[in-house]
Amino acid sequence: MKKIALFGLALTLGLVSCKKENTTTTDSTFPTDNLTVDKQQNVFVMDKTGSWCQYCPNGTEQMIMEKAKHGDRVIGFATHGGSDPLANTASDLLINNFLDSAGFPTLLVMNENSGQDIANNVLAAMNLPDLPYFGVKHSTAVTDSSINVYAKVECLNTIQNENFFVQSFLLLDGIEGRDYGNGIDLNQTSSLPIVTTGSGATPTKWALDAAFVNGEPQVKSGDIYTHDEAVFGVATNTQTFWGHNLAEVNPFGTEFLAGDVLGTKYTPLLMSIKTDGLDYSQYNAKVTIATIVWRFRNDGSNLYDYVNGYISHLD
Repeated sequence: MKKIALFGLALTLGLVSCKKENTTTTDSTFPTDNLTVDKQQNVFVMDKTGSWCQYCPNGTEQMIMEKAKHGDRVIGFATHGGSDPLANTASDLLINNFLDSAGFPTLLVMNENSGQDIANNVLAAMNLPDLPYFGVKHSTAVTDSSINVYAKVECLNTIQNENFFVQSFLLLDGIEGRDYGNGIDLNQTSSLPIVTTGSGATPTKWALDAAFVNGEPQVKSGDIYTHDEAVFGVATNTQTFWGHNLAEVNPFGTEFLAGDVLGTKYTPLLMSIKTDGLDYSQYNAKVTIATIVWRFRNDGSNLYDYVNGYISHLD
């Protein structure tokens, strides 16, 4: 199956019906000036998934329930792997960093493999007694060739001799599970009674009411099965896949003091997601932008941990 390359990614934004924003700044203003960073822990949930996977609707159902309960405090990433048309460089790197040896589906909450039943772990992560190391927010500006993401990062705890990175990702929501032609078959294979398998252009559907929250199903029998929070793009103007090293814009390097704010006109944090050239109108999907603060582990593993994140939606 055909993979979609991430680096040098190009997307046709007119098909997402995003509003263009004014990208012009003056000496006295900056896109993050009016942003107030929330001092709360938003929870990273990563679903290792694939349209070819017999049991992956279990992970989809869990993600739907947690998003329904907690809204955008859940930063959902669906990382498609294996021989999946939505697999790409970014999803592969995320899987390798967090869930390399885990099977499909597996869900990660924060930095831990949480299997498939994640509700308690999500709630516990939201209610930790201490403030997170950082809070983050962003503003976006859409041009003909990119989505420019201006991040504002506030240090909420004093911490020294640690390396943190900030990066922005493009996610696609609401991709119908069906065959799109040209080798892109996103029908969800399933052995589960809650989901039909789907065939060709006839989309996969939910066969039963599912994803119950407070007794109410979030999806109903006959609803089209969709792939949501699919990691599709990443900023390419950053130093590494994981983004900008905050120590390089922080005047004090790796010494971060509670109350410090980065991402102003004096310490800009711009992530540019290139979007020109690739037509994804066939997916009829909505775009979500996620900005994540990562911590580099100082244990020789060369892996990264999630710290905090923020998402916004381009409608």
